[in-house]
Amino acid sequence: MEREKERFGVMICCSTSAVMKVERVKKLLDEMQKMGYNLLEMCLDDIYKIESEPYFGYLRGGYTKAELKEIDDYAYERGIEVVPCIQTLAHLNNLVKNPPYWELVDNGGILLVDEPKTYAFVEKMLQALKGCFRSNLINIGMDEAHTVGLGRYLDKHGYVNRHELLVRHLNKVVELATKYGFKPHMWSDMFFRLSNGGGYYGEDIKLEQSAIDKVPEEVALCYWDYGEHEVKDEIYEAMFAAHEKFGRELWFAGGAWCWNGFAPLNEFSLYTMEPAMRLAKKHGVKNVLITLWTDEGNECSFFSVLPSLYAIKQFYEGNLDRAKLAQGFQDIFGVSFDDFMLLDLPNQTGRPRTPFIRENPCKSLLYNDCFLGLLDHSLSLNGHIPYGEYAKTLAAASKRLGEYGYLAEGLSLLCSVLEIKAELGIKTRRAYKDGDIAALEKLTGDYAECAKRLDVFIQSHKKRWLGDNKPFGWEIQQARLGGLHARLLDCKERLTAYLQGDETAVIELDEEILPYVDEWGLNFNSYRGLVSPSEL
Repeated sequence: MEREKERFGVMICCSTSAVMKVERVKKLLDEMQKMGYNLLEMCLDDIYKIESEPYFGYLRGGYTKAELKEIDDYAYERGIEVVPCIQTLAHLNNLVKNPPYWELVDNGGILLVDEPKTYAFVEKMLQALKGCFRSNLINIGMDEAHTVGLGRYLDKHGYVNRHELLVRHLNKVVELATKYGFKPHMWSDMFFRLSNGGGYYGEDIKLEQSAIDKVPEEVALCYWDYGEHEVKDEIYEAMFAAHEKFGRELWFAGGAWCWNGFAPLNEFSLYTMEPAMRLAKKHGVKNVLITLWTDEGNECSFFSVLPSLYAIKQFYEGNLDRAKLAQGFQDIFGVSFDDFMLLDLPNQTGRPRTPFIRENPCKSLLYNDCFLGLLDHSLSLNGHIPYGEYAKTLAAASKRLGEYGYLAEGLSLLCSVLEIKAELGIKTRRAYKDGDIAALEKLTGDYAECAKRLDVFIQSHKKRWLGDNKPFGWEIQQARLGGLHARLLDCKERLTAYLQGDETAVIELDEEILPYVDEWGLNFNSYRGLVSPSEL
């Protein structure tokens, strides 16, 4: 089954803790038009208004119907179709913090299957979106529901085969979507995870035929793959072939990595998406999405991955020549492709550079606590990261990047912080254990200077963040960065007290640092996990 046209789109996440302003969505649509994209999928989850559900997206910046229509009208004038993406099973963790929704919860952010109130609620979601968009397409989500049926559902009904549970729920949701004139597609991973011990990708993926047979014909499946596995043709080939067994319309969602900290991973995106696009084309996939997620709060601007968005579209069209890509990008945007790619620098570690390195030291080392040092062992394995040089390189690039110079300027300021912060804890512990009083006295000055530089970065980040997004969610960034600032000054005070004899020891620095997350290197995208091993 094929749609009447090919769709090549961008999917923006507006549902984590950053809701893109309408005018910035319009700016993104302008850039998409230049690159030949014809679809924008907006991941909304609970970020839109439902009149009868005042707690739906409460204090989260939900779009009004008028705002969604305004976006749709603007896109339509540019030949771009806008499609909503919602969640009808899982990933509703923020919504279900609100007491009115507790009775709908199985566990975590997963809805209670087979519960009449659940389907009345899902119907309200669909009804609220009807009429906001010209397109009749909708993404109904249903991904990563790892523990569906294992919470309150298990208490109420006992164990039920989870494939059966998933398909039964899907059929009810599809029936409701059809009632409101929608043609749904959904993420495909749960059909694979339930048959493969929670795994999604591989060359010998198993699928239960009974589950395949019960998938309603009305729903299309979206295979999502951001290169989170060994990048080789055989895995992509096997996954495309496995999806073809369903006999349903197939979508493919790749990724332009802007969700792994403050800086993008453009080089990694190109490395993973070149084979993905090549094989999607080979398998005749007519609908492609390039996702822009906002894990952990949209620390990185969507506009930082313009080189990836341009190159991935070119990959799909068969242009794999880097020099031609660079020239085409410059022809469209009037700035150097290579200069834009410098935005990756803050995530480049001291290890030999390869495209497959997917680390985020610009975040993990920023929040790595100076006294607890959870990532100090990982940093010692990676070696020195020349953040001072990165800061100068990005500052120079900011003057060449035209209207997007602010992206390089902000990351330059971050690198200026990390020039001190990255190894501050390691230096502190070493001097403390060596009894080097002179070094410790100098380090108290480094803590003060680091806090001063952090102040400057915070103002830059705030301007960028609030320039792109509604203010809801900024409180999270402010709490994190403000907490870091306070902690730097607290560490300085503690060291000063120790040096003055007011404290006999800095107990945290007496601890030996153990390997904590070395299997990921410096790729640890969890603020809660970085700041402390205690509950946050």
